Amino acid sequence: MKPSQLIPVIFGLLGPVNGQCSASGHGTPGKSSGSTVSLIATEFGTVFDAPVTIGDQTFMLLVDTGSSDTYVMQSGCTCINATSNLKIPQEDCLYSNKTYHKSKTYRPVRGEFFGVEYGAGLASGLMAYEQVTMGNITVEGQKVAIANVSNPMGDGVNNGLLGLAYPSITSAHPLNDTSNATYWYNRLVYSPLMNTMYDQALIEPYFSLALAHTPQNKSTSFGGYMTLGGLPPVEHSSHFSTVPVEITDNIPLWYTSGKKTRSYWSTTITNVTYGSSMSNLTSNSTSFQAFFDSGNYISYLPSAVVDPINALFSPPAVYDSSLGLYVVDCSAKTPEFGLYLGDQMFFHDGSDLIYQTGEGFCVSSLGSSEDVSLGGLTLNIVGVPLLKNVVAVFDFGKNEMRFSKKLSS
Repeated sequence: MKPSQLIPVIFGLLGPVNGQCSASGHGTPGKSSGSTVSLIATEFGTVFDAPVTIGDQTFMLLVDTGSSDTYVMQSGCTCINATSNLKIPQEDCLYSNKTYHKSKTYRPVRGEFFGVEYGAGLASGLMAYEQVTMGNITVEGQKVAIANVSNPMGDGVNNGLLGLAYPSITSAHPLNDTSNATYWYNRLVYSPLMNTMYDQALIEPYFSLALAHTPQNKSTSFGGYMTLGGLPPVEHSSHFSTVPVEITDNIPLWYTSGKKTRSYWSTTITNVTYGSSMSNLTSNSTSFQAFFDSGNYISYLPSAVVDPINALFSPPAVYDSSLGLYVVDCSAKTPEFGLYLGDQMFFHDGSDLIYQTGEGFCVSSLGSSEDVSLGGLTLNIVGVPLLKNVVAVFDFGKNEMRFSKKLSS
């Protein structure tokens, strides 16, 4: 991606590469069960896509625990510039060239439209009921979004997004509500895919992720696993740390339709550890709430946390105000960095602390949350850098997350 596109991204989606928009505990912690799909990693191991069949077509969708809607781009979709809102060539939308067409199982949702705003841009269209299959699990009449307008938000492989957060931040809206000045208001809340699978007794009420460590010099590669209602087939510690899913403090009531309810996969982190080596560690007891976002290649944490860590790269990372990120030598020696979750400290692999932009320079995977906001909201985000090092279980039945140290790549 171009340096100018390396802007802070929150609330789900990440930055783009190439592509085009076509013109035409429940259960036992150590037990592996459920339905597993393999993921594809793109953008040098920072974007993770999963195969999802909608109607009679299979698409790669971005796996995003930081948003709640499942959407796919339809044939004939329109791409618009994120700044000017002017129509631009379809190939600039950066999605794959495989787009949705109405199938025999398609049914329109009357009186509703889809409109969502991410850190990376907007997408809008219509709501529909469709048959959706993931792994070996099929849902009839799942509510999905068929997008016909989007800013450039693809990765050259995916053609939409699989939202995995709570129902309260789904983005259907009344079709006749012309006063809807922002897609954050007037939500018609519905059941996302994972919740519907559980409601139809197809899975246990959780899903898990094991994101793969990928070669830094390889744009597209194997991306790990997502398992519905079970654990992924990777080696991991037998011990899981458990943390509660909290109501996100910084979310105003209007964001969740006037209800104080869970929205993102948020929890409070009470301790971080960092140092130049494992024999020289410092503990920082800065307490902060953060949400876990598989759709973000940067972890945005308080500056009191990330500033001293970025200073420990050798040579040190240097803040670039035009990017809102820390630029670092691609071959820099990385510091040690761990987050305390439940009753365990989870450290990052050093390779996950450096993000290859594909433009001849690298940035630190740790950014300051004070430097990013969307609609005036500032939130802390634990993104892909940590998730590559754990098996993460997202349990919407117990409203908790469970983490185990991953023992294989």
